[in-house]
Amino acid sequence: MAAPFWWLLWLGVASPLLVLAARGLGNLSLVPKVLDLAGASLALALAGSLLCLLVGGGLAWLAFRARLHPGWDVLLLSAYLVPPFVGALGFLYALQMLGLRPYGVGGILLAWTAHYAPMAYLLLRPALEHRLAPLLLACEAHGVRGGRRLRALLPPVLPALVAAFGALYLTLLGNFGVPAVLGLPAQVYTLPTLAYSRLFSPASPDPLGEAAAVGLLLGLLALPAVLLHSAPVGEPALRPLRPRWPWAARLGFLLFALLGVGLPLVGLLQRALFNTFSGAFEPAFSAALALPLVRQGLLNSVVLALLATGLLLMLGLLLAPWPEAARRLRRLLDLHYLLPGTLLAIGLILVFAPTPIYATPWLLLLAYLLNFAALMLRAVEVGLEGGVERLVGVGRLFGLGPRRAWFRIGYPLLWPYLAAGVFLVMPLALAELTLSALLYAPGAETLGVAVLSALNGGLFREAAAIGLLLMAFSLLLLLLPRRGVVA
Repeated sequence: MAAPFWWLLWLGVASPLLVLAARGLGNLSLVPKVLDLAGASLALALAGSLLCLLVGGGLAWLAFRARLHPGWDVLLLSAYLVPPFVGALGFLYALQMLGLRPYGVGGILLAWTAHYAPMAYLLLRPALEHRLAPLLLACEAHGVRGGRRLRALLPPVLPALVAAFGALYLTLLGNFGVPAVLGLPAQVYTLPTLAYSRLFSPASPDPLGEAAAVGLLLGLLALPAVLLHSAPVGEPALRPLRPRWPWAARLGFLLFALLGVGLPLVGLLQRALFNTFSGAFEPAFSAALALPLVRQGLLNSVVLALLATGLLLMLGLLLAPWPEAARRLRRLLDLHYLLPGTLLAIGLILVFAPTPIYATPWLLLLAYLLNFAALMLRAVEVGLEGGVERLVGVGRLFGLGPRRAWFRIGYPLLWPYLAAGVFLVMPLALAELTLSALLYAPGAETLGVAVLSALNGGLFREAAAIGLLLMAFSLLLLLLPRRGVVA
C-alpha cells in the first residue's frame, strides 16, 4: 500500500515538470534558434560557479586553518541574506558612482560572486572540519609537507568540492534576478530571462509553448548537476588543530563583507537618500511607499512569506516523529529546490491555467511551498540525525509515551534546527523573484516585481529605497537563534 502512495505523490509533485516537458517537446523547432544563447548562459553559469567556489572555498580554507570561531560567519551570512537582485541593484548604483560600467557579464559575475560565495563557504567549511582535520593532524605529526600533504588532503575533500560546484551551478543557471537587473539593459540574456521575455512577448505566436521549450532546454542543462547533489551537512565542529594565519582569515572575512554588503549598501543609500540631480538630501522612502504597486507588493510578499514559512514549519513539526517519511518526502521535493525555479513556474502555468487559482496569490503560495519545502525538511533531517531521534528513543525506553517523548524531549531539542529552517526560508520567500516574475498577475505582485517595475519605469530612487527595506529586513534574521544547517 505504501509504494502506490509514494508513486502517486511523486506524480503529483513532478506533474508541473512532466507537463512542461511534454509541451516543450512540441516546440523543439525553437531550440536551434537559441542554442548560441544557451551556450552563453552555460558558460556564464560555469564561470560564476568557479569564481564562487574559488572565493568561498578560499575563505573556508582560511577559516579552517585559523580555527576561526563560527561567530565570524555572520559577516558572510550578511552577504548571503541580501536578496540577489537587491545586491545587483546596489552594485549597479555603486559602480556607476565609481565611473565603472555596471551592466553586462562583468557586473553579473561580480554580483553573483558577492552573493553566492558564502554558499560555497557554508557547503565546504563543515566538510573540511569533518574530513581534513584528522588527516591534517596526522600530517603535522609525521612532518608531511608540500606536495605530499596536498596529495594526502585533496582526495578526501574532492567529492565535497564537486558537490559544491554542482550546487552553485544549479543556482546560477536558474538565477533570474541578477541577469534581469544587470544583463537585460546590455542585451545579455540567460535562459531564465529568455523564458521570461518569450512568455510575455506580444509578437510570439505561442508564448507559453516557446517558454516551455526554453524551460526544457534549461532543465537539460541542469540535469547533470542534479546528480552531484549530496546530503546536507551540519555545523562545523572545531578540532584541536594549531591555528595558522588567524589575521589572514579575519582580514579576508572583513574584506568580503565590505565588498559583498558594504559596496552595494553605499550604492543603495546614495541613490535612495540623495537627489540624483541636485545632490540634496531627499529620502525616497515616502515616494516609494506611496506607489500602489509597492504597497500591494509589500503586503503580498509579507503575507506569502509568513504563510509559506508557517505552513512549512508545521509540516516539519508533523513529520518529525516519522523520520523515514520526512526523508522520502524531502527527496521528492528536492526536484523543485534543485532544478531552476523557471521550470516550476512555467509548469504551474501549464497545469493551473484552466483553474480558478491561476493568476492569484494562491498559485504563488503553492509555488513557494514546492520550491522551499526541501529546505525546511532538510533542517528537520539534520536535527534528527544530530541526535534528537536517538534521545527521543531513550525517553521512550524510560517509559514516556510517543507523544510525551516528543513534546518533552524531541521538539525542544529540534527547535533550533526548525529555527534554522525559518532562517533559510523566510528571506528567500520574502524576496523571491524568479517564480514571482513569471506567475504574478494584477493584484498578485510581490516586492521583487515592484522593484523590477520601478526600474523599468525609470524610478531608480524608489527602487533603491525598496531594496534597502528588503536588505534591512533580511539582515534582521541574523538575530534569529539557529543551528548551522547548510542549504
